[in-house]
Amino acid sequence: MSLVFDVRSLFFLGAVAAFISGGMLYLSRRVHAPSHSGLTWSAAAIACYGMAMLLVSMRGTVPDLLSYVVANTLVTGAAALVHEGVRRLVDARPLPGLALGTMAALFLLQLWLGSGPEPYEQRLLITSVVQAAFAIGSARLLHLRLGRPSEPQAPLRWAVAFCWLFAAGHLLRAVLALSVGGVVSPAGTVTGPGHALMPTLFALAPMVYGLILIGLVNGRIAHELWALATIDALTGVRTRRSFMSEARRALAEPPPHRGEPVMLMLDLDRFKQINDRHGHVCGDLVLSGFARLLRNIGPSDAVIGRYGGEEFCVLLHAATPGTGRVYAQRLCDAVRAKRFDMTGVSVSVTVSIGVADAQDGDTLEAMLLAADRRLYAAKVSGRDRVMVDDVPPAPSDTPSAADLEDERRVLAV
Repeated sequence: MSLVFDVRSLFFLGAVAAFISGGMLYLSRRVHAPSHSGLTWSAAAIACYGMAMLLVSMRGTVPDLLSYVVANTLVTGAAALVHEGVRRLVDARPLPGLALGTMAALFLLQLWLGSGPEPYEQRLLITSVVQAAFAIGSARLLHLRLGRPSEPQAPLRWAVAFCWLFAAGHLLRAVLALSVGGVVSPAGTVTGPGHALMPTLFALAPMVYGLILIGLVNGRIAHELWALATIDALTGVRTRRSFMSEARRALAEPPPHRGEPVMLMLDLDRFKQINDRHGHVCGDLVLSGFARLLRNIGPSDAVIGRYGGEEFCVLLHAATPGTGRVYAQRLCDAVRAKRFDMTGVSVSVTVSIGVADAQDGDTLEAMLLAADRRLYAAKVSGRDRVMVDDVPPAPSDTPSAADLEDERRVLAV
């Protein structure tokens, strides 16, 4: 004897789960401002899906116009709303007209088919094809975000897989509608676990989608919190604490190629005068531009951090004293040649650099101490130069003690 499954009861439970999931998304929209719009549209989509399942579960007790025309419009239009929510979550160009226009066209099409149960296969075919098309579009948009450091990859992969599975299920449903017709009886039942599987998957889809979205947004929030703790907001390089942690980790690992670690400590010359003469906005422009030079000129595995104020550190994980000095000199020359322009102001600046290597000690603190000592020697020797040893040349343009105190101040970040 075959088992009989009640689809209406299943859809009623699915509707309850959909309303709960949609409510969770709607209440979560203020947690993460960049995702606010996407979560709002997604919550509306899940609510439409839930209302459609609720109307289907009440067939025979509500007018056929609601349980057939409105229900099929809502369940199909929900896919269009999901697609719009995904567009906003991935920063694609919003197309609200497409979603709302699709729902209006679907409503007119369902009215044309009539409000009775007779055109069952036609309704099933329309809803399956349209939902599959929007699911494929959403999967492609989400797939473009894979591999981006700012995106949580696990929830994103689940979202892509879910969209493709949803599309495949609807395409299979369309094929079955064309080949064998409907499998749901007029009483709202199906026979056998195989026939019950697809309605079950569709009933669970809104809840699964809601959970995936919450995981995606939580992953984004976690990444942003990590960035706030490790990345200096102005310059885009590591904060002092993050630099120290990453530098210790890098020094503890064997170098990937032959070579030794090299530490550079850099300080912008007479930076206080830029702030005093042109304002801190101009000073911030110089700092961010200087940090870009560090990232562009240095090797990809260099650990770069803002040590404090206008002072930066760079750890070359696998270099030699010679290559470290060449890199430092390239930086010195590039900064000297660079002009930092803003409205009405064009500023030039120089940098002093102290270089240390493994011969100065086998710990991070020892290398920082040696690099800082040579940075001081470069300042005393006239600035705009690289020092790789502890024997400075004859002083020229020696700054006063007060000048050095101003320029060497360290602001912890």
